[in-house]
Amino acid sequence: MQQSPVRSIAALVLGSMPLFAMAAGVGFVDMERVFQSSPQGRAAQERISGQFASEQREFAGREQEIRQLQARLQRDAPLMSKAQLDKKQGEIQALVDQLEKDFAGVQEQVAEIQQQEAEKLMEPAQKAIAAAAKQEGLSAVFEVRTFDPNRAGMLYFEEGSEVDLTEAVVEQLNQQ
Repeated sequence: MQQSPVRSIAALVLGSMPLFAMAAGVGFVDMERVFQSSPQGRAAQERISGQFASEQREFAGREQEIRQLQARLQRDAPLMSKAQLDKKQGEIQALVDQLEKDFAGVQEQVAEIQQQEAEKLMEPAQKAIAAAAKQEGLSAVFEVRTFDPNRAGMLYFEEGSEVDLTEAVVEQLNQQ
């Protein structure tokens, strides 16, 4: 005899009730804010900014040059032939395309280095999260981006029982 889907769901919910009953509380941490606010995260961001400062200045200069060429073209366009106008627009577009291509490459490098720096910070952050959770008496902590009581699959969540541990984690990291 096959069990109905309703009974299967009811059994799942009732079977998981002791797990919910045992939970002392649920908390969340905004890891992005931890990385931005902790001394280790700020130091990593400063290293990355310093490493790519010259590229940033170069891109700003190239962008300014393109804007000047566009302004000059707009000013001179009424005096130019169609062929001259098309040629200048093509030259400017080629500069824009190259700038975007170069910028995308540097963005990729920055993202890779940011990922590496975040991985270095994860171990001390996890220790800080564990310490803050124990201090708050919590049995579960979620990363804020995955903490969504309205998300499909959530069976029950008592609103107002969540605890934001972000500041406590940053404090723990400050003490390390």
